[in-house]
Amino acid sequence: MANIGIIGWGVVGQATGKGFKKKHNVFWNSPHKEDSTSIKDVADKCEYIFLCLPTPADFQNYKIDLSIINKVVSDFAPLVKGRNKALIIKSTVVPGTTAKFAKKYPGVKFAMNPEFLTEINAPWDFLHPDRVVIGAYDEDVANKIARLHRDILGYKVKIFITDPTTAELVKYMSNTFMATKIIFGNEFAELSGKLGVNYDEVVAMVGADKRILPSFFKKTSFAGFGGKCFPKDTVSILGLAKELGVNLSVLEAAWKKNLKVRKIRDWEEIRGAVNKREVRIKM
Repeated sequence: MANIGIIGWGVVGQATGKGFKKKHNVFWNSPHKEDSTSIKDVADKCEYIFLCLPTPADFQNYKIDLSIINKVVSDFAPLVKGRNKALIIKSTVVPGTTAKFAKKYPGVKFAMNPEFLTEINAPWDFLHPDRVVIGAYDEDVANKIARLHRDILGYKVKIFITDPTTAELVKYMSNTFMATKIIFGNEFAELSGKLGVNYDEVVAMVGADKRILPSFFKKTSFAGFGGKCFPKDTVSILGLAKELGVNLSVLEAAWKKNLKVRKIRDWEEIRGAVNKREVRIKM
């Protein structure tokens, strides 16, 4: 039985902590939790420390706001440096972030373990994942994190071990593909209407192909995609790609179409999706 620290009391932090608590000792640190464990005590007691913190987006400048996780990493780094402990990032961060942390804080063992759960079914999703992705520079750290997951998931779930930057990109490609798929489906739903065709029937037959599947094609109350993750992840990766001179034209077109068809931009009001500066501007 391992001692695991969970930093953050949001959807991911709660699902992660409650999932691991089935087999391990869990210590939470969060200003939003009454019986919060101090950072120092988490660092002293826990070998594995999962950072489940908000990474909101600056939608005006297509940037990710890493200020919260930067502060927490800077607090933990001197406490775990040179010790047999791992700082494991579960927050969605742009590719290259963990590498920058590792360079800035030598002697600290970093890993990236992106989460793919849905907000509505987070606890169940954590315990029933399609795959687990672990990115680490230290093979021993990666294998230990894999064993933590095996303890609660068994051996039926595929666990991928890779480097942190690859793991970070996997999360962004997954989320932005699903966002793009929603827009693609919206357009064919509109075309189906013009043709007098039942779109749900089209989706059932197209989705029967195992290479495609029907998820994210089905019509919802509002066109386009919203929520906490898809919009912020889309603008963040578009911004990074632009910095690197890469034209993600398909994703950019999907985002522009989303802004056109999405009547309720709920992400502008969701805590953790948009940075505080933009919230103040809107007020």
